[in-house]
Amino acid sequence: MSGPRLSIIPRLAIVDSRLTATALRVLCILGSHTDSNGWCSRSQGRVADELGCSRTAVNGAIKKLVECGYVQQRALVRKDGGDRSHEYRVLLDGIQPSEFINDIDVSAASSFDDASSDVDPCQIGDTPVSSLNEHPGVTSGLTPNRTIPSSSERKEREARAPTVSGSEVRAKLEAGAERAALAETARADDAFMSQFRQWPKHDTDNIVRSHGSWMRLSEADRAAASAAVPVFIAKLRIDKAHCRFFTFIEERKWLDLTTKPGVASPNSVLLTIDPGTDLWWAVFWRRWKAGERVKFMFDQAFPIGSQPRQGIGVPAGAVPKPDETGALVTIALRDKGGAVTPEFRAWAERMAKDFLFRFNANDLRMPFIKVPSEWPSGHEGMSENGEGNLGKASGY
Repeated sequence: MSGPRLSIIPRLAIVDSRLTATALRVLCILGSHTDSNGWCSRSQGRVADELGCSRTAVNGAIKKLVECGYVQQRALVRKDGGDRSHEYRVLLDGIQPSEFINDIDVSAASSFDDASSDVDPCQIGDTPVSSLNEHPGVTSGLTPNRTIPSSSERKEREARAPTVSGSEVRAKLEAGAERAALAETARADDAFMSQFRQWPKHDTDNIVRSHGSWMRLSEADRAAASAAVPVFIAKLRIDKAHCRFFTFIEERKWLDLTTKPGVASPNSVLLTIDPGTDLWWAVFWRRWKAGERVKFMFDQAFPIGSQPRQGIGVPAGAVPKPDETGALVTIALRDKGGAVTPEFRAWAERMAKDFLFRFNANDLRMPFIKVPSEWPSGHEGMSENGEGNLGKASGY
C-alpha cells in the first residue's frame, strides 16, 4: 500500500473521554506523517480531505488536542511575513510536558500500580523472557502488563524525541499562550468583530494578525474600511476570488474601490457583472419579476452578430447574495440530439409574451442558463406521453 502504514499516538488518548472521534482520527493522521524529529507539517485542508470532513472540524479537533496535551503546535511564517501551514508534534508519554498531566494520567498510573501489587512475583518469574529484538511470546502463563520495546521501536521513539532544549520548548508554549490571549482580546473588540465576522471564511483567517493591523489604522481609516467591507465582499463574489481580512487592511484595498473622493459605500460604488454568469441571471430575473423591461439588458448581454457582449453595472449593495443565486435552477437549451428542450421552449414562449422574442437557443449561444424554476409559473411540465404541454415556439 502507498503512504504511511503506521501511526504512533499515546494510548491514553484512546480512552480519554474528552476527545471526540474526529479529534482521535486527526491525532492518528498527525501521528502517521511525522518527520525524523517528530514534527508533522500536513495542512489542515489535506487532513480534512483525508478524513472526509470540513477544515473547521479539523481546526477544532487540533485545538482540543493541544488543550488536552496530546499535540504541540508551532506557527510558521513565510519570508514575506505571511502565514504558512502550522507544524504539529504528537506528544508521546516520554516527552509530554508536566503541565499537561491531568486527572486521567493520575488515575491511569494508580490503576497500573494496583494491578501490579496483586501479581504474585513467582508467576512473573516463570514467564519466559524475550530478547530485546522481539516481543514476548504467547504463553499460558501471566505476561507482563508492559511489552518490552524492540530495538526498532526504541529507534523510532528516539527519532521522535525533541531536538530542542527545555527552554526552547517552554518559549514556544508561552508564545502559543500569548497568541491565545491576543485572540481573546480581538474577540472582545466589538467594533473589529462586527467587520471580521462579515468576511468570507473568517473562521479560518488569522484573527490575531487581522486585529493587530486593524488597531494600527487611524480612526478615519477604520471608518472608511468598515464602510467598504460589504463593497469589497461583493467584488470578491463577482471576481470569484478570496482575500484575507488582514490583507484587505494592510494593503488598504478599500482605496481601489472608487475613483471619486470620499468613502466607498454599498450605494455609491457600481460593480460590473459579466453577462451570462449566475450573478447576471440573478439580477435579470430579479428585475423581470419586479416588472421592469429587461429587453435592453438582454440585448447588451447577447447582442446580434459579432458585437461585443456587455455586462451590467449594479450598486455593490445590490449584488445578489449566495442564497439568491443558489435558488436559481439550471436548464439545458438543447438535448443531446440538438433539439430544443421542452422546459427551455416553455420559457422562450413565456418571455415572448413580454416581447423578448430573442430569448431563444440561437441568440443565447449558451448550453445552459439559469431560470427561477424548471418550468414557468402556470406550466404543468411534461404530459403523460412524455411531450411538452405547450406547442413549439416560433423559430424552432
